[in-house]
Amino acid sequence: MIMNSVKWLITLLLVFFLSHFSFSISADTITLDHFIHDNNDEAIVSAGNIFALGFFSPGSSTNRYVGIWYYQIPVKTAVWVANRDNPINDTSGILRIDARGNLALFQGNQTLPLWSTNISTATAGNSFAQILDSGNLVLLQNDTGKALLWQSFGHPTNTWLSFMKIGFNLRTGLNQSYTSWKSPDDPGVGNYTFRMNPGVSPQMVLYKGSVPVWRSGTWTGLMWSGIPEMAQNFLFNHSFVNTDDELSFSYHSINASLISRYVTNETGVTQRILWNNASQSWIISYTAPNELVFS
Repeated sequence: MIMNSVKWLITLLLVFFLSHFSFSISADTITLDHFIHDNNDEAIVSAGNIFALGFFSPGSSTNRYVGIWYYQIPVKTAVWVANRDNPINDTSGILRIDARGNLALFQGNQTLPLWSTNISTATAGNSFAQILDSGNLVLLQNDTGKALLWQSFGHPTNTWLSFMKIGFNLRTGLNQSYTSWKSPDDPGVGNYTFRMNPGVSPQMVLYKGSVPVWRSGTWTGLMWSGIPEMAQNFLFNHSFVNTDDELSFSYHSINASLISRYVTNETGVTQRILWNNASQSWIISYTAPNELVFS
């Protein structure tokens, strides 16, 4: 009787350990064997419980999208959307690694994806996707030392996070710009784009369609000339890169506990928004254009 009890306890502990271990190693990743099904309300969460990746419906919409949002903030706030112009109208969506090694979104039993990372160098069975504490979703190749194949930071939607860039990779031609949603209920590509304009004096420019409505002014070495508020800002570090390989601008919070984001929204403004723990709400700390700056 005692021996049977001991065996039962060992078996119970082993089952618990294995199930817990399996969850822990896959909690932030999608592999060939571990995928996300909308019907099961599944998501993956970054190692530090900062960001989550899964299915959601924005605003009052019933359409389903794959997105990234802040995991611990009670107001579900999407910072990136995969299928922004290809919504799913039910909960049959599956996000998985496909036969070519890409991260892909499928609806029901359809064989063609609604969205995919579409990397030709991915290898079947040897890639996996991971959500990082930075909010970056990465596709990695296992058999090449976890080489980076693709990242959501290179394909932004309407939100600019710490360590993300706005600008160009001049070697690959990648243009990292931010485009508004159509509405709070529709994350489809909207009318406003916030991007870097190259040239002798590069500037960040907000466009409505093809028409510029605001410019940052030129880079002085410390700040953009059209944003004098930067001179009194001690919350962020900024990085401006202008080389033969790259033209970009990025920022990051000096205080790691400060949750901030820039959003180019459907009303035609770009705002810096901070999370206020006391009020449990987002507050706007900067808006552009607060005046038109052309130089």
